[in-house]
Amino acid sequence: MAVKQNGVLACFTPNVTPYVNLTTAAGATVTPAGYNFYTCPSATMVSGKLFINNATGGAATVDVAVVSQTQAIQLTAASGQSPAGTAFSDYSFGAYTTSIIADVANLGGTSTFAPGETLSWTNSGLPAAYQSATAIIEYWDASNTRLWLRNMSHPLGFELSGDTNFTSSGGGTCSAGPTYAGTGGTAGWSGLVKHYDSRRGVIYFNNYEFKNNLNYSVLGQVGEVREVDGNIPNRSFGNEHRPVATTQTRYAAAGNTTPTTEFIDATGKNLLIASVSDTVAEQFVLKGQSISDNSTYELTGLVLGAHQSLYITSSAAVSATLVGFEETAEVAS
Repeated sequence: MAVKQNGVLACFTPNVTPYVNLTTAAGATVTPAGYNFYTCPSATMVSGKLFINNATGGAATVDVAVVSQTQAIQLTAASGQSPAGTAFSDYSFGAYTTSIIADVANLGGTSTFAPGETLSWTNSGLPAAYQSATAIIEYWDASNTRLWLRNMSHPLGFELSGDTNFTSSGGGTCSAGPTYAGTGGTAGWSGLVKHYDSRRGVIYFNNYEFKNNLNYSVLGQVGEVREVDGNIPNRSFGNEHRPVATTQTRYAAAGNTTPTTEFIDATGKNLLIASVSDTVAEQFVLKGQSISDNSTYELTGLVLGAHQSLYITSSAAVSATLVGFEETAEVAS
């Protein structure tokens, strides 16, 4: 049973509190202006108050939102997809989506590369702990010999030198590298689909590579709560993120490129994306709030349900502290 926390649940300072990911250089960090700095755990509800203190030497403007995604991904218009569609309702999504692609050749073994199988290979160019690379097959495009993968053990798993052989847990084999023309792989992103807005073409996406107080690689599973002993610094300052971008690197022996990012839908359609944002307009509970220097703004009456997150952004280094109670919530049967 998850341990419920009370008191200070999380804290964050825009442009100061850092995150890292597996692609940041040793000793380097990213200090974002906005972040989901707290997420309500599974089977839990939170009631609390957000204190925003400004001691920056001048007035600060702050936005706060309650969100259910790490990012909102806007698809390119249906008419701009290939093949062209007629409306965003032409597309549908299951539990997961991904932009991680492996174009392969030299097929062998017995597998049909079924969704859910684990693909394994060796990348000796990665740090030792990640050289035995893995990913989960999400979709197999047999006509183009293209694997769509999720839950990559390292985002640079396809930055390879020389020919590489891949093996699936179902018994299939394939290869990529200089010997095999047209092969290559992307440093893309994968994660859970919280919701797909088929009217506006927006994927509400929870990134596999995101951490705040929860570990999103196991969101909704045992182990999602990163800190169960009330260690506030560990809970607040262990952030990780590799945000989705509108282009992604494709590694290939013929030369690396940066094509427009494409995500796959539940039926195998490859969908170009137009933009990525942290929030959408309807999610803000505080917008453009000016906070004078040497003062504290209190946002009261906050209630979060399971996997709802508190997001704050500001160009100023204000200090945000969420104080409240986590309580067990009933889960629908």
